[in-house]
Amino acid sequence: MPASSLVKSVALAGAGTLGSVILPELLKAGFVTTVLTRKDSNRDSSFPSGALVKEVDYASSSSLVDALEGVDVVIATLTDRDAQVALVKAAKEAGVKLFVPGEFGNPTTNIEQSEVHPIIYGKKQIQDSLKSVGLSALLIFNGPFTDTTFNAFLGFDTTTGRIRLVGKGDTPISWTTRLDVARFLVHHLSTLTSFPSPSEPAILRIEGDRKTYNQIVDIYRRLHPEQDVRVEYVPVKEAEKIAKDVQSDFIKSFIEFLLLSWEKGATVDRGHELDNARWPEWKPKSVEDVLKEQA
Repeated sequence: MPASSLVKSVALAGAGTLGSVILPELLKAGFVTTVLTRKDSNRDSSFPSGALVKEVDYASSSSLVDALEGVDVVIATLTDRDAQVALVKAAKEAGVKLFVPGEFGNPTTNIEQSEVHPIIYGKKQIQDSLKSVGLSALLIFNGPFTDTTFNAFLGFDTTTGRIRLVGKGDTPISWTTRLDVARFLVHHLSTLTSFPSPSEPAILRIEGDRKTYNQIVDIYRRLHPEQDVRVEYVPVKEAEKIAKDVQSDFIKSFIEFLLLSWEKGATVDRGHELDNARWPEWKPKSVEDVLKEQA
């Protein structure tokens, strides 16, 4: 059983890219763990032994409240803002004590709507929803996931050696793998001694490694001396135009916004000290560790 006397049961909403990594860690720690799945989901999933699975309808408050009865903590890794807001309201009604919303990226506590992409501002709206219903929250800020970033979709094509960077590539960026995020979150829940105030969310600002994109390119070149690696540096102003054009290509604009935010220091420069020291035994993977594994 988990060491925490506060948290016994956890519900996980969203068992995809991140949730599928968090789930085994919750079970390993001994939490009674419920996975919420959509009733209309066509996904053929087999969950680890020991996980409870409940089908829910995010358009039905009673469906969500019933599924959350007796749950201490909800962890949401959903990308659907409306579904997450519905989950917040149901969690409050069901008596959930702590809600972990789908942050897991850049710090978002001080953002303005005019400054960010609609997807990112949706996170701020969920924070506001948590405060409005009076539900304690824990926000996890970890920068981009090291193990899902270095691919052609995000401009780092390891097949061709063509790398597209926004700006000069000299800005320090926080990097953390999904597994390291999951491990830290579960450890935190296992050792929790009190719940944060509903009026002010608790923050975990963690970092597996800190590297600029140029440093990462140098590491990649050293690991792949046989490859002709070529880097394209896209001017910030050009990237800003793409990021703002949400009408033409919403996903492309979001990817460009992310690359811009990393170049502008949004992953590390928000005035909150790292919380790595809360768990000295954490030992997260470095960027080089991940690139070696992907080689």
